[in-house]
Amino acid sequence: MSITSLVTISTGEKVANPTHLKCHHKRLRMAQKSLSRKVKGSRNRDKARCKVVRIHQQITDSRKDHLHKLTIRLIRENQTITVESLSVVNMVKNHQLARAISDSDAEWGELVQ
Repeated sequence: MSITSLVTISTGEKVANPTHLKCHHKRLRMAQKSLSRKVKGSRNRDKARCKVVRIHQQITDSRKDHLHKLTIRLIRENQTITVESLSVVNMVKNHQLARAISDSDAEWGELVQ
């Protein structure tokens, strides 16, 4: 597992990191900005909140789908799987890599689990 590629298989094949958040980022940002302008307690604020929730759900679903397909493929093709243990907490302390690690669509913890 790395920042540039999600998984490197022993055959040399590299599976690229997914970019689900990057694809939906503009829509999400606009929806959140629209939500912040609405009057608290109004019906339009509820509709805007639902729109933001829907975009977050799409991102989550696409992440889970990609991860599930990848893990199923790895399990079916290989008999033994070895995982490198990484200290994510210490890696996040590096400010140049922190956003790439914590905001990534890779979900390293879920992949290992």
